[in-house]
Amino acid sequence: MKHARLPVLPNSGTADTATLSTGEPSHQLRRTRSAILALMFACACHSPFTVAAPAEPSVRADTQPTQVGVQVKLETFTIDDARAIRAAGFSFVRLGIWTNALHDKAYQARMRAAFIAAGKAGLPVLVTFRSTRPLAAQALQRSPDISPDISPDAELDASARRFATAVLDIAHEFRAQILAIELWNEPDLSKYWPTGSVETTFGPFMRTVCSQLAARPHEVPVYGYGLARAPVRGTLADALLQAAISGMPGCIDAVSYHAYGMTPEAIEAASREIRARYGMPAVITEWGVPSKGTLGGQAAQTRRVGDFLAALPDMKTPLVSIYEWKDTPTGANLRERNYGLVVTAEQPKPALQAVRNVLLKR
Repeated sequence: MKHARLPVLPNSGTADTATLSTGEPSHQLRRTRSAILALMFACACHSPFTVAAPAEPSVRADTQPTQVGVQVKLETFTIDDARAIRAAGFSFVRLGIWTNALHDKAYQARMRAAFIAAGKAGLPVLVTFRSTRPLAAQALQRSPDISPDISPDAELDASARRFATAVLDIAHEFRAQILAIELWNEPDLSKYWPTGSVETTFGPFMRTVCSQLAARPHEVPVYGYGLARAPVRGTLADALLQAAISGMPGCIDAVSYHAYGMTPEAIEAASREIRARYGMPAVITEWGVPSKGTLGGQAAQTRRVGDFLAALPDMKTPLVSIYEWKDTPTGANLRERNYGLVVTAEQPKPALQAVRNVLLKR
């Protein structure tokens, strides 16, 4: 089955095309990648697909601080946000992209605007890809040439190929701005794996994705799989990780997971276990504390964010992304609506000062 290439919108007259992917990676992107790679190479866990090691022979892992970014939403991210994020000391932003929405020109325009905003502030982008629709249904809906009696396995395979094509196309188009790409977000929660039967569908899907990614040279590092829990022995997250990488050595360069509620000691232990068992570093692509809907309110958020960032040197992870920059008014409950470090770019919470106190002094 042929896969349509992602349509590329023409640059608008006001777009700063220098911030898009047509040039070489910026100094900030090269510096951030080098710092992360230095920490990754410290565990001697270089995979065949990892981008080249830092060129500077003097780079030492023990002198490189964990790179800290913050999550932004495609719908609300602005240039003012990007500049405020940079001024707070963050070194990148994490941005989610829904591959099933990429056919929508308005969605493409928002995506391009987000990259432009990040580029104007000199912020590299960690891009997390997933689909919000059931993958088998998506494959049938978009591929009328497939027979109605096609097997579920074939449907899943077709959808995986389309997903990989979208990932590769965006990774290439915005390669001068992308810090890394992350394959999926919290597949171990049913809400984020709408296909269902995750124990039997996630592994085959991701193995097909990996085979497609291997067919074209990696231009940016690849993380997997944004697991909702640390993939330590005996967990569903660990079972999914094993299923996804089985027979696919080098598909991902780092294991990514979310560390809500974990202590620095638990994070450090998870990092050691993941490195020992999988030969890869662990990166944390979500950690955060809400300012409402939990005991202590803004004061607790401020204290816990400050304590977490101060403890980063003990966690043995090269990258952490804080959830999130700005409150999400459409969140499902009070907690989910108030994880932001700011209400708006012009209305910061006290937790933002806790971030500045750590990141600007490193």
